[in-house]
Amino acid sequence: MHQLKMYWLAGTPVQLDPLPEGYSFSNYACEADKEAWTACCRNGLVSDDESAEQAFYGAIGSRDDICPEKDVFFLDYKGEHVGTVTAFVREEDGAGDVHMVGIRTDFRGKGLGKYLNQKAIATLAARNVPYALLTTDEWRKAAVKSYLSAGFLPVEYAHGMQDRWEAVLEEYGIDSVQMLYEDATPFRTVYRKSKAKKMRIGVVGAGRGRTMMDYCAKYGNAELVAICDNYAPALERAKRKYGDAITYYDDFETFLGHDMDGVVLANFANAHAPLAIRCMEAGKHVLSEVLPVQTMREAVELIEAVERTGKIYFYGENYCYMPAPRMMREMYREGRLGTFEYGEGEYMHNCEKDWDYLTYADPNHWRNTMSAFYYCTHSLGPLVHITGQRPVRVTGFEAPFNDRMYRMGAKAGPFGIEMVTLESGAILKSAHGVGPSKNSVWYTVYGSKGRLESAREDDETHDGVRTLFMNLDENEGDNKSEPVIADTDDDVSALFEKSGHGGADDYMMYEFVQAMRGNRNANIVDVYEAMDMYLPGHFAYRSVLAGGMPTDVPDLRDPAQRDKWRNDETCTDPAAGENALPSYSKGNPEIPQAVYDKLNEKYEARHFWDA
Repeated sequence: MHQLKMYWLAGTPVQLDPLPEGYSFSNYACEADKEAWTACCRNGLVSDDESAEQAFYGAIGSRDDICPEKDVFFLDYKGEHVGTVTAFVREEDGAGDVHMVGIRTDFRGKGLGKYLNQKAIATLAARNVPYALLTTDEWRKAAVKSYLSAGFLPVEYAHGMQDRWEAVLEEYGIDSVQMLYEDATPFRTVYRKSKAKKMRIGVVGAGRGRTMMDYCAKYGNAELVAICDNYAPALERAKRKYGDAITYYDDFETFLGHDMDGVVLANFANAHAPLAIRCMEAGKHVLSEVLPVQTMREAVELIEAVERTGKIYFYGENYCYMPAPRMMREMYREGRLGTFEYGEGEYMHNCEKDWDYLTYADPNHWRNTMSAFYYCTHSLGPLVHITGQRPVRVTGFEAPFNDRMYRMGAKAGPFGIEMVTLESGAILKSAHGVGPSKNSVWYTVYGSKGRLESAREDDETHDGVRTLFMNLDENEGDNKSEPVIADTDDDVSALFEKSGHGGADDYMMYEFVQAMRGNRNANIVDVYEAMDMYLPGHFAYRSVLAGGMPTDVPDLRDPAQRDKWRNDETCTDPAAGENALPSYSKGNPEIPQAVYDKLNEKYEARHFWDA
């Protein structure tokens, strides 16, 4: 887990209290001082089994920008070293660093840390640093309180920092403190846990939305305040679970009037965009479940609503937050993969067993009328999110209709494949569908320094997308082959490991809350990236209909490109009327009502909403 980080900003008043009687400061002078330095630091800063030479070299001597005789100070009592602090200017950025603040065991509890902090600050202020930084841990309670008193401010730089500081402030009885970003710019005022505002969340869709509702019940940064669903059994089940403290609605427009900060849209996937636009126009932030839109007209309208309202739009592509693809993104952004060259993603989901439940056995359910390419972002989305690059061209390939899709009553090919060219020239392959014979959720990415790959679904020795194989060179051209299993944990992932989709559902909600709190470090999929994930599938189907021709993917960030698509309502939804395309490129298959009657018998036997 990352340590707490704190900054003292230039311009903050420098305080130098008189030292208690018998105390004085001195500088590191000779080799003999290492033993005293180690004794001062042996409180969690150095291990008990380290020699003075090892400890001093590891913390001080290993840095070229520390000069011990100038930067290492001792607090002395009657000439004996009883405390130490190192204050130096970092070579990489010119910032000050308050390093290795330690008090000898027999002198702790006397408030001496205050004087060491003041000495360090005064030293660095005299060297005209823009800010001074230090790192520490919650368990070093006296030290943390001393740093706060000296004018150090908390820094938001890793997951969970705000929550941790809220707990620290609560323990110390401090109402609030300013928090900074890592570049020393202001983040926000952070309040003690009991006074911290919870984000008020409303959820549309009491079925799939249960995951998001449960998040609010489990974690202290969000509060479920309203649920909306026009299907009475789903709403009644929610009432039984979440109780009378929640307000329940069966009408969306009335729901919109509720006092809430953000709305989660977990309704039908072909109806997200209109509701998202209405939410943002009503002053609510939005987390929209997949998919973002189903027509180009909706895509243009959604983007322009985000730009017009200034509200957060977070596309809920939860597969981006599964352990393996989430860590792939982090490693790529750190430069460990090198230049991105190629990636593959699979979301092959045999849905036959549960298709009656997923479609309510309705022949016109959106899942029965979507093309093989519509539900593309579970496979393609994580690759786009890893690279941060825009798809510019796509070619689509459609698998032929088969008996499995017939039995399901789904009028499309069982799966589709997109070959996507990114703006850099790198290539992605995306395979996805609801009708393959077996499941596969899997990702791999190649760069100039090697490969990262999740475990295969059939690998019984590893745990699918929770497992990440890493085979990377330190430098391009090393050409070693040393695969290892990488750690996919971070400071908050352990909290979410029991939630759905490999912990991704709660992780996504956590990021939504962080974004609503104004945290620019929140890892969200914004509306432009949502289109980068969805449009390749939309145009892959157009590619198939055009005989497999490569097709350009428009960049809707550019207002000049939007006008071409502003009135395009082409999709496979029968409700589109004359703009409706066949769900299958060779024409919609004829599926008799008897198939749906059989599915309905299975659905009615579930008694799903009775529990």
